[in-house]
Amino acid sequence: MTTINPNSINGNTNFKQIESDSWTSLYLPAICAAILMAGVLFLAVSCSKTSTSASNISAPPQQSAASTPPSSTPTAAVPDKPKKATKKHRPANATYVNSAYGVSFSYPRKYSLQTGDKLSASTSLPTAFLKSGGVQVAAVDMPADSYPGTDFSSALLNVSVHQDVTSDECMQYGAGGKEAAEVKPVTGKLGSKEYSMFEQIIGEGDRKSDLKYFHLFKNNACYEFALDVDTTDKAENLALVDRGKVFQKLEAILRTAKIKDLQPTEVENAGNAAEIAIPAAEVKAADVKTAEVKDEQTVKAQAVTPERKPEQK
Repeated sequence: MTTINPNSINGNTNFKQIESDSWTSLYLPAICAAILMAGVLFLAVSCSKTSTSASNISAPPQQSAASTPPSSTPTAAVPDKPKKATKKHRPANATYVNSAYGVSFSYPRKYSLQTGDKLSASTSLPTAFLKSGGVQVAAVDMPADSYPGTDFSSALLNVSVHQDVTSDECMQYGAGGKEAAEVKPVTGKLGSKEYSMFEQIIGEGDRKSDLKYFHLFKNNACYEFALDVDTTDKAENLALVDRGKVFQKLEAILRTAKIKDLQPTEVENAGNAAEIAIPAAEVKAADVKTAEVKDEQTVKAQAVTPERKPEQK
């Protein structure tokens, strides 16, 4: 029978315990040192990555700073860009003013205006004053293509002034070779003014003119506004233009007409201004004839002067 020695068992146990304690005391510091070094290395790698990313982010400003010239170098001033000029829209209407006769009116800018000695035969209308002596001042002509596809030919407004008629004579008409008794004018209001009005249609072959006259007496003169609408039947298959609508456009111009109050001296100057338009050669010839007539009248007056009769006792 085998006898177990308890001392031997305790001795082995003590040996194993001593062996394990010695291993722990030998390798544990190394393990701890390794772990510590690994942590230090991890922190170092992390810090290096952070610094690398920070340097990458801050790189563009460094490049721009490097490309920027030194502050000591003077920089050329950049001129301001010129501002675009704003387009001013021209008004649709224009205004005609004649200071000599004190008359003014507004008209569409696309219409044609002629004044004074620039009046052409196409814009000259026969006046309807009771007697001759009127002066054409201005004319406004409507574009010929205002009513395409119709028999419309032209339309215009003509302004004339007569300074040698009375107020009663201004209200009468001598149009188209007719006597004053044959013309029957009517009185009507257009805008703020009251006119003596007369209308007639004149036919010349394939051309017809519809004329409306408006007379107003002011500043010891007769102001005449003539409205004319012309049509033609030369071309076939054309629609008839609505004359009423055409006259409405001309009357819209007449509604804007104003006649300023003039002093007597201004009226006389207006008459003299009209006489200045006569060519110089004709003026000289007229002066010579006037002088001759005055001489003849003086001679005749002296020839027919009766002698004083002796007093009867």
